[in-house]
Amino acid sequence: MYQIKEFAAMTGLPPSKVRFYERYGLLEDKRNESGYRVFAPEDAFRVNSFRMLLQYGFTVESAVRLIDENQATDVFAGELRSQRARLQREADLLSYRLARIDGALELMEDDRIGDYAIVDMPNQLYVNASYGRDFSVSAMNARAIAFFYDLLSVTSCARIISRGDLESDSDVIDPSYVISLPETEAHRLEGCPLNQVKRLELGKCVRVRRRLTRAESLRKESFAGLRSYLCDQGFRLRGDVVLFPAFLNLDGCGIDAETVFAPVV
Repeated sequence: MYQIKEFAAMTGLPPSKVRFYERYGLLEDKRNESGYRVFAPEDAFRVNSFRMLLQYGFTVESAVRLIDENQATDVFAGELRSQRARLQREADLLSYRLARIDGALELMEDDRIGDYAIVDMPNQLYVNASYGRDFSVSAMNARAIAFFYDLLSVTSCARIISRGDLESDSDVIDPSYVISLPETEAHRLEGCPLNQVKRLELGKCVRVRRRLTRAESLRKESFAGLRSYLCDQGFRLRGDVVLFPAFLNLDGCGIDAETVFAPVV
């Protein structure tokens, strides 16, 4: 039997971590006649098995539970498969986050701001947090909004500008605030109240990247270039326009970096 300092040296665990794992039930609190903690070599083997489960990404609680189960069973293999699926989802979400950062940097640094391009944009599934400046609908859609925000690596805060609003004679626009998800990612919505989810058809779109102050982006004149481009190219709006911000400068001193997608025919 080995005292805690020796056991710590055997396992690479500081004494404080040994006591921590005792509290979680990984190690049994055994004492010698003098009242000192003692450990057997089998305890070190147990720690190594536990570490392997941590290496697979299991939580401390799950690893302690699994270490006392029969690993030579289909149940344990099922646990590993489930953990692999969880890690794959996390990896997918991480790749989305990296792509979002790359997109934001490109948008903030791109010299081609204001250039127009024809792109094929996936349809969006979205939940309204507002209709214009009226946010009372958010209480009705609270469950779906929370569900979409839990997927924030994949979902986006966006603004939808109605075609009628954009084509009207008013000087300002009144966008609806939404949180959206590409329709290609609809499989992630299992458990979401779908009656609160709407669909925005995009497909063939004119894309323009903009850098504006928040106040400027709400002025109808900020879309004059888009309207001129549509007219010059013989396009007309097919539906509502969606705007995805890459960053929001709420103090009004900086600029918003945003991308506009206008579905056209």
